[in-house]
Amino acid sequence: FCSASLMVDRASGRCVASASYDSMEALERNKEQLDSLKTARTQEAGAEVLDECDFELAFAHLRVPEMA
Repeated sequence: FCSASLMVDRASGRCVASASYDSMEALERNKEQLDSLKTARTQEAGAEVLDECDFELAFAHLRVPEMA
């Protein structure tokens, strides 16, 4: 596991969550625990999962001098 993000649109009540891993192998090794955690937190929040996907990142960390 490397990082996680949660972006929320308060007006609509929708959000997007993401998590990044060092490799696809790391993701696969943790898939069962990830699914269990996702199910528990979704129920706890009274939320509904609308979509889910896995993808590769070209850049995990972008260094922008203006943001430093």
